[in-house]
Amino acid sequence: MSTSVRSGLAARGICKSFAHQVLNDIGIDIAPGELVALTGPSGAGKTTFCRILAGLERPDVGSVTLGGCDLASVPPQQRHVALMFESYALYPHLTVRGNALSPLQAPNGRLDPAGAAARVDEVLELLEIRHLGERLPGALSGGQKQRVALARTLVQTPDLYILDEPISHLDAKLRHKLRGEIRRRLARQEAPTLWSTPDGMEALSVGDRVVVIDGGRIEQVGTPEDIWLRPASTRVARLLGDPPMNLIDGQLVRENGTLFFTRRELRLALPPALVRAAEQAGSETVSLGVRPDDIAFAAPDTTGAVGAEIYSNEPFGKHAIVTLDLGALLAKAKTSMAIAASLGSGAGDGIGRPVGLMFPKDGLALFDGTTGRALPGT
Repeated sequence: MSTSVRSGLAARGICKSFAHQVLNDIGIDIAPGELVALTGPSGAGKTTFCRILAGLERPDVGSVTLGGCDLASVPPQQRHVALMFESYALYPHLTVRGNALSPLQAPNGRLDPAGAAARVDEVLELLEIRHLGERLPGALSGGQKQRVALARTLVQTPDLYILDEPISHLDAKLRHKLRGEIRRRLARQEAPTLWSTPDGMEALSVGDRVVVIDGGRIEQVGTPEDIWLRPASTRVARLLGDPPMNLIDGQLVRENGTLFFTRRELRLALPPALVRAAEQAGSETVSLGVRPDDIAFAAPDTTGAVGAEIYSNEPFGKHAIVTLDLGALLAKAKTSMAIAASLGSGAGDGIGRPVGLMFPKDGLALFDGTTGRALPGT
């Protein structure tokens, strides 16, 4: 089967159970040439969904169409889908070059020998493994094997690309380089692409749109900006960010016409946008979300500052992560090395030192304390 991909991929109502339910009513559309990043924690159902699209698993309920063609009765080898397996699945008896070349020698993927060799050389060069061309998989590291599996996928011109954790085992420098190179290459293709990764920040960096899945259910679909600025639930908020958004459980209390978020000694007057959202939702038990890089430091006695103690102070080169004890609750702030160093001035790394925290007027989020869903309007 080789279809026109003008109508892209459409998965509708996908459900799948093994010993327990793995996918529950999953629906995803990917337009031709679009790269959609699928992200979620380990066990969320990402790989099962990839295997269903490729035809290696059958859904209990639901449909998959590609280029307007229903794939229900189409076997895997006829779907014209290029799947990169999370487990690599390399042919142990073939060299690096042989593995990369193998899909181009299949009946539905043949090129003339010169054209196939040129394409393989181009992709091996892109992935910085051309010099390993004559090695067998047994002589490769895990990161090298992953790049061979990726090369075997990228040499193809399918109707759908599926990349299941394509760069997760590479070192940070190579991962950052290839992320952009792979995205640039796929952007020139007509085929839709699904890029699956447990790394939420990777998903935000590669996807035209991002699908967040957890517990077999879709939590949110949107552009990277939507997902980052307006997480739809505490599950999404916990997945994204380095470190992720701080979530503080507490109560809403109105005093003298002002709505406060309170938790033990923590007391914070809410900005107008959150006040309106809270009043419309009618929730009293909520979770307050604040991003680590939105927290500023001040003297402990500063008006409006939240009191805390430094729990740990970790330098990371360009920035530092300061963990703060707010009383039976730890929160993280991401700040400059200079500010982090000043917190520990004269006292090592400052552990145990009292500080004041200034939360932003904009950028805070409120989530329903029972459902975990973002309050409408936030």
